[in-house]
Amino acid sequence: MKSKKVLLMRHAKSSWNNPGLKDFDRPLNKRGKRDAPRMGQYLKELELIPNQIFSSPAERAKSTILEVIRELDLPASQIAWDQNLYFNGVKSYLDVIRSADDSFGIIMTVGHNPMTEDAILTLSNHSTRKAIKTATIACFEFAVDSWENVEPNPDALKWVVGPKDLK
Repeated sequence: MKSKKVLLMRHAKSSWNNPGLKDFDRPLNKRGKRDAPRMGQYLKELELIPNQIFSSPAERAKSTILEVIRELDLPASQIAWDQNLYFNGVKSYLDVIRSADDSFGIIMTVGHNPMTEDAILTLSNHSTRKAIKTATIACFEFAVDSWENVEPNPDALKWVVGPKDLK
């Protein structure tokens, strides 16, 4: 049986400088623009290169994943923009994971809190107490042949790392 790896990432730090901007349109702030590529570099060092990426199309999530894939030398065509990762709850995260192409071994989601944190807690059966700050990535490994068989499992959570952990 092969294993499948899931990377769940919360978008990098966003700006609140323009109060007239809709939440969906908020950009990354200075720290977010610095942290997103650092997390991409981290994945590259670990040789954890996602084959398929599902991202919220909200500006801060979009900017985050575009910075990450630049570090990973991946084309933007590997990103599936899914507004459910912005508008809906944790079930949307589980749905995209379970819908991934079975020929792929590593997938990634990029989204928002509280949904990203809820997805991490759900998939790990609440086995982590680490706060899911901006630009944090959680890595799971499931002993399944098909993505549709991914189920919560406390042993599947391998690590949770944020930008501050890399300093």
